[in-house]
Amino acid sequence: GQFVEIEHAEGTMLALITNVIKTNKYFERADSIKEFEARGNAIFEQFPAAEWEYIVANTRPLGVFTSSGVRRPSTPPSPGTKVRLANTELLKKFYGFDDNGLHLGKVEFHDLDVKLNLTRLLKKHLAVLSISGGGKSYAVSCLIEELLDRKKEHGRIACVVFDPHGEYSSFAEPAKKGFTDYSDRALVVKGNQIRIGVPNLSIRILSGIIPGLSLTQRRELSRILAELKKDMRAGNGPFDFAKVKQAIVDDSEIKSNTKAALLAWLSELENMHLFAKMDLPSIRDLVMPGKLAVIDLSDIIDVKKKQIIVSYFAQKMFSERRKARIPPFLLIVEEAHQFCPERASEEQAISREIIRTIAREGRKFGASLCLISQRPVQLDTTALSQCNTKLILRITNPYDLKHIAESAEAIDQRSMDMITSLQVGEALIIGEAVGYPLFFKVRQRKSMPSKHEITLEEAALRYEEKITKRDSETEALL
Repeated sequence: GQFVEIEHAEGTMLALITNVIKTNKYFERADSIKEFEARGNAIFEQFPAAEWEYIVANTRPLGVFTSSGVRRPSTPPSPGTKVRLANTELLKKFYGFDDNGLHLGKVEFHDLDVKLNLTRLLKKHLAVLSISGGGKSYAVSCLIEELLDRKKEHGRIACVVFDPHGEYSSFAEPAKKGFTDYSDRALVVKGNQIRIGVPNLSIRILSGIIPGLSLTQRRELSRILAELKKDMRAGNGPFDFAKVKQAIVDDSEIKSNTKAALLAWLSELENMHLFAKMDLPSIRDLVMPGKLAVIDLSDIIDVKKKQIIVSYFAQKMFSERRKARIPPFLLIVEEAHQFCPERASEEQAISREIIRTIAREGRKFGASLCLISQRPVQLDTTALSQCNTKLILRITNPYDLKHIAESAEAIDQRSMDMITSLQVGEALIIGEAVGYPLFFKVRQRKSMPSKHEITLEEAALRYEEKITKRDSETEALL
């Protein structure tokens, strides 16, 4: 993983050490050594064997720096050419690091910060992949810190996170001593506080939420919604599903069997306690330059309800961004395989289509996507393949590795082999953000760690302290 430079006929060659072996000329013939020592002679006492020990490194040429830029070498370096540790400026130039870029860590074996250009990293989308506990959320927290710390003159984007486990909620909490406080730049919205405005629902959105709608049901529901929206514009105020249902009941043109089906579908949605007369929060309150909005879905168990929230708000964000009504944004989807699964029916993958759409078209409008997953093999191939940069931490499952290889042209077999041996905090980045696969050490986070980042012992201790305190308070009352 260390880089070296070599003088070459075409310029300065940069190479990567891929393997290191230690050898000794005295031990080239093991049978002779065995016979020699069988006579009672110790080789280290008879010969200066230790002085003949040396290390050989195998390298892979990456490119040659010429007067016209970096190019592939057409010939190998000459035998006897001196090899030096690579100059950090050479590495910066080769990988395209940006002094005003996002600082995610350090190049291993070199004192060089990994500072990635915002556009190259995010414009064509990012995927962060690892096993559970491999450091995905930690690395993404470092990315979020960089976005929140970014200066206005360098270009700031909005950041919105769909967070199924509440891992990013700590950004909105006042920081303890020793941590950077981001609470003035972060907003957390709990899942059960979210409301979707019924007047904002188009028949297309509703068809995604209720995949079983027939053409007749769609036509009649679309007509009812159009009439209610017309009344709203005339000054009758916004409406909810109760009003939609009453309008269906009162409509004499709808057949009884169609009425019954529509009322059943709408009652099911109404019972989710998710829909109201207006959106809460509004998209413009969520998406603000240099700010973080965390949609904390940890208090919602119903998978369908979570998918509806992700689908609706992602569609609204993409639509508003296309009209330039909100700033460029990064939409981070944790546990992306839950919201954009590879093999699932439309009814079980309500949010998949909008995630695919943003993955395909978002770069044209400044709508960037970051998909985070511990099971890449379960993540939709279409969406994953559109993520032109992949940040990969430790992965051991062979099916996940195969899935990644199929969706990432830039990854080679050597890199695939090294992924399985990565330690927590070590990462490989490939694709648009860097010119060549790069292994690096993720930097320390500046924000407070998530409340989930505690040991099992700490969790057990906190629970018992809570019970003891509750029992003491009960006794005091009695």
